[in-house]
Amino acid sequence: MHDGTITEAAAGTVAGGAGDYDPAPGVVRVWFADLAALSAHREAMRALLSADEVERADRFMMERLTDRFILRRGLLRLLLGRCTGRDPAGLVFDYGTHGKPALAGGPAFNLSDSEDALAIAVAAEGRIGVDIERLRPIESADGIADRFFHATERAALQTLGPERRDEGFLLAWTRKEAFIKAAGVGLSMPLDQFAVEVTPGAPPALLEIGGGLRGDVGVPADWSLFDRRVLPGTIAAIAAHGTGWTVETRVMDAGFVG
Repeated sequence: MHDGTITEAAAGTVAGGAGDYDPAPGVVRVWFADLAALSAHREAMRALLSADEVERADRFMMERLTDRFILRRGLLRLLLGRCTGRDPAGLVFDYGTHGKPALAGGPAFNLSDSEDALAIAVAAEGRIGVDIERLRPIESADGIADRFFHATERAALQTLGPERRDEGFLLAWTRKEAFIKAAGVGLSMPLDQFAVEVTPGAPPALLEIGGGLRGDVGVPADWSLFDRRVLPGTIAAIAAHGTGWTVETRVMDAGFVG
């Protein structure tokens, strides 16, 4: 479901007030960052990581992948530390049954990255998910859609002209990923058992949920979907359980890191 009353705070602003780290009930605040622009802060972010996170970072065979991991986990810790008033380096994540990290006592959060683009969604509570992708040509879009997407989505994508097909595919992908992450029932949820709106320019919406999933996630009217385009050349989707949500955006830059 798409809530047409949603408003968005001015995109691209760097927030520093206490209220920016304490989202009100019914608000999903999405923080965006260009990791390449924050590379100078790599060592400061590394100092915030736990021992197991440092070990994970050092397992990557390519330095750029190590750097991205350090920056995104460090920024996550820094943001959540400000949201909770706790030491970022001391935060302990609970990874749950399906590996989705959480903090005891909240807030609810979810993270997504695509190359150097990062998005972190935060809410006081609730089931939320975010996914970000770079807008780009997808050579295998038709094959992926034919194999994995819902019949409704495949039919809608086929009606799009070639110049809009890649965007439609990425709208579908980000919305589906955000919904799966918000649902919290594991990334193995079949992509062809639910459908989202894929037509560029149409309001984001969850259109169908198969009967086999409804016991875990409910019906489309139980959910809200949103799109935000804050970082150049990217699109992000946000899913939230319930209606009446407000989505606000912020950008984490060097001023945020301090």
